[in-house]
Amino acid sequence: MEEMPNSEVINLSSRRRYELPGVRYLFAGCGFLGFCVIYAIRVNINVAIVAMVNNTAVYDFDNKTHTQECPDTSLPLNTNGTSNEPHTDGEFIWSPKMQGIILGSFYYGYCISQIPGGRLAELYSGKWVFGLGTFVTALLTLMTPWAARLHVGLLIALRALEGLAQGITMPAMHSMLGRWLPDSEKNVLSTIVYTGINIGTVAAMPLAGALCNSDWFGGWPSAFYVIGFFGIAWFILWCVCVTDTPLTHPFISQKELKYIISDQRIALNTKLPPIPWIKILTSVPFLAVVITQLGQDWSFYTVLNDLPTYFATVLHFKVEKNGFLSSFPYLLQTGVGLVVGFAADAVIRRNLATTNFVRKFCNSIAGFATSLGLIAVCLAGCNVTLNIVSFMCSMAIGGFCYSGYMLSHLDLSPEYAGTLMGIANTVSNLTGFIVPFIVGILTDKQQTLHQWRYVFGITVAILSSTSVIFILFSSSKKQDWAESDTSNSNSTSIKDQHINYTDYGTIPSSRS
Repeated sequence: MEEMPNSEVINLSSRRRYELPGVRYLFAGCGFLGFCVIYAIRVNINVAIVAMVNNTAVYDFDNKTHTQECPDTSLPLNTNGTSNEPHTDGEFIWSPKMQGIILGSFYYGYCISQIPGGRLAELYSGKWVFGLGTFVTALLTLMTPWAARLHVGLLIALRALEGLAQGITMPAMHSMLGRWLPDSEKNVLSTIVYTGINIGTVAAMPLAGALCNSDWFGGWPSAFYVIGFFGIAWFILWCVCVTDTPLTHPFISQKELKYIISDQRIALNTKLPPIPWIKILTSVPFLAVVITQLGQDWSFYTVLNDLPTYFATVLHFKVEKNGFLSSFPYLLQTGVGLVVGFAADAVIRRNLATTNFVRKFCNSIAGFATSLGLIAVCLAGCNVTLNIVSFMCSMAIGGFCYSGYMLSHLDLSPEYAGTLMGIANTVSNLTGFIVPFIVGILTDKQQTLHQWRYVFGITVAILSSTSVIFILFSSSKKQDWAESDTSNSNSTSIKDQHINYTDYGTIPSSRS
């Protein structure tokens, strides 16, 4: 291969006075914290709404439908089976259907901005698309108490704007993962980043429950104020510590940069050709990923948005206990996801199984085992312990998905991973407002085990069928439409390009 002229070489040592070890881990850590903030902002209302609503007026707790089917055995009961302890009621009279609209309104905007977010990250800056999307959402969540008290319509509009701002974040992060992660560490590092979703949920739900029960800022409003300020603090950290690619980070070591770019299937610092929209939208492996993601998100949003309501209205958990029990399964899922990520990387690195097999195996475990857990919930009845164990096992085993369909976008095309995630997220996150709406209709004035079995049964059917589609039609092979024209000088892979370079102090700035 022809050597690059001196004018086309970047001397890394001339522009890096200080070097930090493991900058890719710093990037992964900041991404992890970012998703913690994003999901804390997203889910705090799922717990807070229990404290915001006048439950006596909405659910009529004296009605035998609610009191005799699953009585609250932790409290003394009257002779008619009702609790002697008065309910703590909020200030809003919102029906279950209205609550479903409020919880789902976030996704009106969230679905719109997915594809633009991915393209903006690919063409301009993933760092600023992800960072500003999170920052704007944090500012808007600070306004939630004011909007709720002014008018429910304004609250719905505000949540839709939060979704619009937050919708650009996951495609932007997926685009950055394609540029920052070496292939040999893709499973575990991407899992670290995306388990921020779980930890943010784990932290936000009990925190929101505790804040709602406190006297800070009048109780439930503090759930929005505290988490909003956390989001602003994270944005400052992100601006200081992260760059768009490892090539532009001021403190990355030359050895680490060499390691990252020699183990990737993407050409960094290269202008992308026009995106092949028709080929992408007619690609069978990509459509299989979209359908699979839809099924996984249907399950995810059923549990995320409506589990607190199920615990509160059917099993009669108090708001503090509700927050903890609604969030703890995500902590288990994080642990499972990290262990599976380490194992998946080791299996692929040692050629014990193909990447394609690992993706399908992990996704199948996530889909079918989660379905079995929800079936157990349907059979648990009023057995609180069995309900909790079933939910925890169902959610924990879902951690396999981080080494399953979640990485398929990067497998198919690391260059266009942001756009692929944007398209898939646009479709799958329609479930974000469809699920709460359907749950609201099914449980409106009917907070019974029978109606909730319909909710969980629908979820099992959708999740199982989409998992089968992934087995049959998905692929981990980089697609031909993702490859640049081989006659173009920009098409040389980074791995091929650097194989003859032994001087860690120089890295080519363009492709030969």
